[in-house]
Amino acid sequence: MPRYDAELCAEEVAFDQAETRVFGVSRDDVAAIDDWLELIGTRWDVDKRTMFGARLCIAELAANTLEHGIAISGEDHTIVTVRRRSFGVELEYLDSRAPFDPTARPAPLRDGTLESADARGRGLSLIHAYADKLTYSHDGTYNRIGLIIRSA
Repeated sequence: MPRYDAELCAEEVAFDQAETRVFGVSRDDVAAIDDWLELIGTRWDVDKRTMFGARLCIAELAANTLEHGIAISGEDHTIVTVRRRSFGVELEYLDSRAPFDPTARPAPLRDGTLESADARGRGLSLIHAYADKLTYSHDGTYNRIGLIIRSA
């Protein structure tokens, strides 16, 4: 017998947990974000593969913000929100640096070999590989990156 929408909504509400935290933009903050996500995954009992993907994507975004982002204000920071969903994990990553859209696909390997590859954009390839959905917008203050990592 098919389940009613109300039953599906009740199931999603049971999984609807969210946490948000503000971080700076430094090497220590990149590590702190990863530690925080690992703690949340353990607390929420999210499968390790799903949290690995979430942590890898956010670590890459945070590292890009630190290494390549152009500061545009004195209040340089990132905000990370993680939501537990019945299908996996939904993440939002905001940074206060100059606009940068990570949804554009990086160039493919030249000649198909790592030796000929340009090192730039390889981390973005990982994000594209692990994220089932990747969105971007800039609201005048923040780069807003949304990710969905589905459970296996």
